[in-house]
Amino acid sequence: TYDPGLVSNRIQAFNGLISTMRKAADGQDVNPVWKDVYIWFMNNEKWRERCMAIHSALAYTNLAGPIDTEKAGKLYGRSLYSSVTRLEKYASCPFAYYVQYGLRAKERKVISLDPPDIGTFLHKAIEEFSRHVTERGLSWRDIDKDWCARTIGEISDRLLENARGGPIKNGPRRCRIIVKRLDRVLFRAAWLIVEHIKRSGFEPVGCELDFGSEQGLPPICIKLPTGDTMKLTGRIDRVDAFTTGDKTYIRIIDYKSGSKGFDLSDVFYGTGIQLVTYLSALLNEEKTARKVIGEKLETPVLPGGILYFKVDDPIIRSSNELTAEEAEKEIMKKLKMKGLVLADVDVVKEMDRTIEGDSLFIPVRINKGDTLGKVSSVATGEQFAILCRYVEKILENLGTAILKGDISISPCKNQKMTSCQYCRYTSVCQFDLGLKNNRYRILSEKSNEEIWELMKSACNGGNGGVAGEQHD
Repeated sequence: TYDPGLVSNRIQAFNGLISTMRKAADGQDVNPVWKDVYIWFMNNEKWRERCMAIHSALAYTNLAGPIDTEKAGKLYGRSLYSSVTRLEKYASCPFAYYVQYGLRAKERKVISLDPPDIGTFLHKAIEEFSRHVTERGLSWRDIDKDWCARTIGEISDRLLENARGGPIKNGPRRCRIIVKRLDRVLFRAAWLIVEHIKRSGFEPVGCELDFGSEQGLPPICIKLPTGDTMKLTGRIDRVDAFTTGDKTYIRIIDYKSGSKGFDLSDVFYGTGIQLVTYLSALLNEEKTARKVIGEKLETPVLPGGILYFKVDDPIIRSSNELTAEEAEKEIMKKLKMKGLVLADVDVVKEMDRTIEGDSLFIPVRINKGDTLGKVSSVATGEQFAILCRYVEKILENLGTAILKGDISISPCKNQKMTSCQYCRYTSVCQFDLGLKNNRYRILSEKSNEEIWELMKSACNGGNGGVAGEQHD
């Protein structure tokens, strides 16, 4: 319906015209009288420039069309070198990958100790602690609490002295408070790693293992349907192994300072494929496995698990006063590793030889009668094989899309967050739901049972691409 009052004065009429022009641009029917209103404003010198600005705004589009394969080859190389983390970025939003790794855009550096720096610092300290143990030929099982505290403290001091922006140990009070907390977090993480190993039959066989470095492991090679080859670099924080009879089980452990957990949906959609990729590389490449586990390896290598170890300082809440032992136990529960473990009670008991009911270390429960609890995050050997094959398909699809030049502004969204939430390139893409064709790629929630079926189907010839629907 048309209200004559809308054109009773110039400002009100112009505001109504803006709304009407947007509707017309979206293909909606509008009252013909607005055509006359538009002509009046365009013929008025004072208002003509404003009308042209509205025209320009309504015609604006931020859509990023594909670049041709020749340009993509020049940007990335025909033998695509990338990393699993980068491919996860591409799965989250192709345009963000293009800006960061194609155009190599960088933010202006500001000296500070902000959350990303703290995460890097914690990871580096744990890395050096592991290297310290390995290079000196020490047994993790012989480490005591005093040695652990002294060693991780020395590592922390050295790293802080060389921190970006200069030494902060004796800096402002805020910095000293941060340092005190960092020392506490690091000691707790280092000692918890030692405790995990002492209570497990699994033995660390490799720490900070590099794929694609000269002294490290060979890159992970993926043959693409186009005939090109994609070579992936990366780093495994830790690999543990356990040999029994004629079998060797391995588990991949990744240290995280954030709230990263394991979600099968992340694997399904290609946004969380790092651990599975590394596991697949060790299971499928005999030379790589021998280099990690030992040249004398004579038993077949089987999946034991993929786990995230959180480096954090959890807050424990209790209505009752806790003893030191009870508080320590509650902290262990908060820092329990997340991931996927082989659905084999014997293997589970070797991962945590102290397990009674719920494990303090791994996401598994053993009920009476040696049965796995329903809350356990486990997968059978067949399911681990499906995971590895499915992720190979994901990698093939992502590599192919990159070399074809797909740089679409297509951020993803699930029930928890969007890929724009922490993206540094939103000012470049100017993604806005108010713009035509700007829509999130929805990663719909699915049950684990449904995901297993979909991945199995994909491995048997179905659609193995990264799923997602385009709508609000």
